[in-house]
Amino acid sequence: MSGMNYEIQNRKLKSYKHTFDYNFCKRKYDEYARMELKEFQECLKNPQKLGEIGHLCCFILWVKNKERHEYRDSLGDYGLIHLLFHCVENKHDVNNHAEYIHMLFKEDIKLV
Repeated sequence: MSGMNYEIQNRKLKSYKHTFDYNFCKRKYDEYARMELKEFQECLKNPQKLGEIGHLCCFILWVKNKERHEYRDSLGDYGLIHLLFHCVENKHDVNNHAEYIHMLFKEDIKLV
């Protein structure tokens, strides 16, 4: 990051409150968790579905932390979201990360 300068523009910063529709997110989460790996991998290549998966990852972190169940995958708190950004950057990364992300959805971060 050397050589990069960041400048904060003169603007008012606002605080935003956001809540998740628990029932909707839970239903969508269950859809993705039940998918076969190949179908899930194709979803990671679709920008709209990838956005949904990213939204659900934030939802999962929100639920787990709200209920005081600290969630950490092997990459840390936001490792899953980090991998989704790699999927956006390069379609080849989808093939590398799909199995791990899918396993997390099916097993590690399952909502009960």
